[in-house]
Amino acid sequence: MPRILVIDDDRIVRTIVEKSLTSLGYEVITANDGLAGLQLVKAHRPDVVVTDKVMPGIDGFEVTRRLRREPGFAHLPILVLTSESDLEDRVGAFEAGADDYLSKPFEAAELAARLTSLLRRVEAIKAAENTGAVESSENAHLIALHSLRGGIGCSSLAVNLAVSLAALWQRPTLLMDMALLAGQVALMLNAPLKRTWADLAHVDENELDIDVLKNIMGLHESRLQFIAAPANPESAENLGGKLLNTAVSVLRPRYEYMIADLPHDFSDVALDILDKADTILLVLAPEMASVRTAAIALGTYRKLGYAPDKIKLVLNWTFEHGGLASKKIESALNHPISLVLPFAPTRFVSAINRGIPLVYGYPEDPVSSLIEDFSFRLSKEAHQGIPPAAPGAAWHRVNDRLQLFSSKQRKKTSFLSFN
Repeated sequence: MPRILVIDDDRIVRTIVEKSLTSLGYEVITANDGLAGLQLVKAHRPDVVVTDKVMPGIDGFEVTRRLRREPGFAHLPILVLTSESDLEDRVGAFEAGADDYLSKPFEAAELAARLTSLLRRVEAIKAAENTGAVESSENAHLIALHSLRGGIGCSSLAVNLAVSLAALWQRPTLLMDMALLAGQVALMLNAPLKRTWADLAHVDENELDIDVLKNIMGLHESRLQFIAAPANPESAENLGGKLLNTAVSVLRPRYEYMIADLPHDFSDVALDILDKADTILLVLAPEMASVRTAAIALGTYRKLGYAPDKIKLVLNWTFEHGGLASKKIESALNHPISLVLPFAPTRFVSAINRGIPLVYGYPEDPVSSLIEDFSFRLSKEAHQGIPPAAPGAAWHRVNDRLQLFSSKQRKKTSFLSFN
């Protein structure tokens, strides 16, 4: 029987919620203020916390923040109730670390449905953790997404590639948000900021191990693990590049794939990842400023001694008309383009606003197909040649497209030979 803690200073609300949830088979514990609620969390270890936002003493956001600071409750599902429904409160709940948000007045059935969803998510996380990363003799294939120009879809591509790789191979995959000052990976995964890189700020480098790092990880429903960027720039300032570099080294033997969304610069954080990366995806848009910054990046890569085949260009059409032709961009940069993403603002904006990656929410979308196929091409050669033990939907989709392409190529070859 799931145990629910309800924290609300309104006795009528507590009574209504308690009766409604009890009738549905939940065990309900109640508290009339935030401090009492925190004590009950430690005493009874509930499966979910439902807290009102506005309460005397400490409010629901502060209750959430305090729980998230304790490793034992970092992943405890929390739903915030409020009488307000504006965007500011939704963002506030997210930044505090809440998993969900429900405005008053609400129907008991809706609250029950939200709780059921949270509990299912917890079960999925536990199942994924039981098959989590273990140390292997082979390092993860590290893919870095980079651009010296912001606003052209680096983070969206990083998230979708990571989800695709996790789904394709069903092997430990980690997404790292290295844009420490303003990273948005957690937002794009609809994940509350329970723990972030900032939680390492006071950890001694010599004490950094996989157990410490597991405490700052989140887990998406797709079984993709991720580490979020700090909630604010002040927290990021306390993170040393050497600490993060050590963290990546500790993590790498534990994963098959690691994807890093980098800041738009050549800072120490970016350079450390670029040096380690097996593949660098340099993202650009078909306009002069973006092409110019791509040229600067490529020139810097050359000076750093990166092999040309380590770098792959991704052209993202962020606007509809008037862009530079792909061939002209390739000629100007003297480097081939490996992937062209078509103009698809509605799909990507909707995915970001809903926190549902395109490849996860709309796997049959043509853009999702492009990203899935590209993920396959970026995969380890050993994986490309052998299907997973239990191939999932993502692998079957890619395999079907590859088979269709091969069939068309054979027909084309036969036709040319005949003629």
